[in-house]
Amino acid sequence: MFEPTQYPYSLKFSIGGIVLMLVMMLLLLLNTMASNAVMAWVVFGVFSLFFLFMVTMLTIKRLIPAINGDIALRLDDEGISDYIRDVSINWKDIKEIKLVQGRSASTMQIDLKFESDYGSSVAIPLRWVKGKDDEIYETTLAYFEQAPGPVTE
Repeated sequence: MFEPTQYPYSLKFSIGGIVLMLVMMLLLLLNTMASNAVMAWVVFGVFSLFFLFMVTMLTIKRLIPAINGDIALRLDDEGISDYIRDVSINWKDIKEIKLVQGRSASTMQIDLKFESDYGSSVAIPLRWVKGKDDEIYETTLAYFEQAPGPVTE
């Protein structure tokens, strides 16, 4: 079989997400200051609280693990471990693996043979995984095809 393959968190998308949110908040602040209306400041205050919450969550769940080099996705003889969402799937439980292309990143769609605690399919967002989406998908397929036991129905 294969040696375990581990993919760390993507620092690029973590920083990009925070920068994008900062730019949006700056634009909202500029519009709020230009309007000079009380209601605009109330809206800005609400969005500021939401922004602080989102930046805190993004920093804790994505940026710090990326800086530390933590593992986001692990492939081994047993299956796939997605540490982004704390999901582990055995190869024998997988019916099909697809790559769904997006504008900035792809999602690996894993269809299961049965309804599990995660549902009948699991989506792994590859934007938070460091590496090229196509290469991660091809490596995952190689593991899936080499999995012991029946992998198709």
